[in-house]
Amino acid sequence: MSLYRLPLKGLIRLNIIISILIATLIMIFLVAVKHDTTDILYRFIQGIVFNFSVSFGNLLLIRTLLFRNKKQIKFGRALFYMSSYLWTIISWNLVIGLYFLLTGNGWEGAGGELRAYVMAYLAIFLFNTIVLLIQNLFIFQYRSSLDAIEKLQLQANVSEATNLLLRQQIQPHFLFNALATVKSLYKEDTKVGETYLVHLATFLRSSITNPKAQLAFVADEIAFSLSYLHMQKIRFGTSLIYEINISDQIRKSLYLPYFSLQPLIENALKHNDFTEDSPIMIRIFTSDGFVIVSNNMQAHGQREASTGNGLFNIKERYRLLGDEQGMKITADGKFFNVHLKLLQP
Repeated sequence: MSLYRLPLKGLIRLNIIISILIATLIMIFLVAVKHDTTDILYRFIQGIVFNFSVSFGNLLLIRTLLFRNKKQIKFGRALFYMSSYLWTIISWNLVIGLYFLLTGNGWEGAGGELRAYVMAYLAIFLFNTIVLLIQNLFIFQYRSSLDAIEKLQLQANVSEATNLLLRQQIQPHFLFNALATVKSLYKEDTKVGETYLVHLATFLRSSITNPKAQLAFVADEIAFSLSYLHMQKIRFGTSLIYEINISDQIRKSLYLPYFSLQPLIENALKHNDFTEDSPIMIRIFTSDGFVIVSNNMQAHGQREASTGNGLFNIKERYRLLGDEQGMKITADGKFFNVHLKLLQP
């Protein structure tokens, strides 16, 4: 217990409820067996005082002996239980004295046998044990809730860090290729190089707007992709044909993992051979709750080995978002298709 903050407000409310409930039950019982309204009222007051004294006394002891005694937890726990039952006896005698002051009558068992005292002590010890069990159960539930919240926060932090790491693996790779292209274009045509650089700046500005985001609107993903496609169009001309067919409603209301479309387009360009006579065709469209990125397959004669980082990263980010089947791949020898599941906010 000493490792957690005490749920003080909750325990105070719990003690008030326990005290009033038990005192009310005692009063109902007395109403059933007695007819003296005044005595029933005094007994009710006696029960309220006793219940408040025991429950709040335990609360004070918990706060003092268990939540402040971090170096001697076992000793503090033993001292707590001894003090709790001792305070129960003191509280019982206090309410007996209060009852005598109000009514002038002593406790019914005061002049009786030892058996009456034994039964009385057993009863108040049993009552205190029940109160302790309820209070400890409340604290246990509170601690379990804190553990669950902390676990969820840790999972969220791990997911966020993993997601950021995955994105950092993709973006530097793209940037390296883009800068190499700028260098090549500037050698051939300065104006074309400048146009390419403007598109690159626009793309980078958009892609780093929210560096910790896990999701992006479909519209934003398309905007990233168009910036990239404009750059590649400058580079490849009529060798590259693309088509985007996604409704405005889907673009503005549904999500994809952040920075997920562009790597798929880059993969299509990287792993296929294309010319003006045999261009590569990239289509982006929706079907059955998925955005599909499709390209005709024209594999290189000397095929470049694939690291699989782009596809793996996207699949892994879907997993972090709780959807193991968020990405699917299909190919029939003519077309290579990657299906990305549309996500709700």
